[in-house]
Amino acid sequence: MAILVPGALLAALVLVVALWAGLATDITLILVAILVVVTLGWTLLETIRWKYTITNRRVFVRHGLVSVNEQTARLERVQDITLHQTLFDRMFGVGRLRIDTAGSEGGALEFKALVAPTHVREVLDAAVRQEQQAAV
Repeated sequence: MAILVPGALLAALVLVVALWAGLATDITLILVAILVVVTLGWTLLETIRWKYTITNRRVFVRHGLVSVNEQTARLERVQDITLHQTLFDRMFGVGRLRIDTAGSEGGALEFKALVAPTHVREVLDAAVRQEQQAAV
């Protein structure tokens, strides 16, 4: 989802520059159409490749099509959840979450290109608090 913004901006920029430079309308439209198709295709591919799951015990990040990598962390080990949004991300309601865990060898888990990342952070935070209270 986050790739749509730069792709749309690039398509608009190509359109403006091509028209300003006096490029033929047919060629300009073909260039813009190619950019739109590539952007939509890339967005679809990224959406299919990345899957995120929050259960009452664990958080999962799974990515890949042919070869699949999966990171998991027990909710009781989650130490920090960081939300990152650029200006364009905020304008379009998308963002990224970084989940730091205690003793994680594979590094932090990252939820990329999330729609409504604040809501996802709240859901994850509530699940973490519930698991930590249950452990006490």
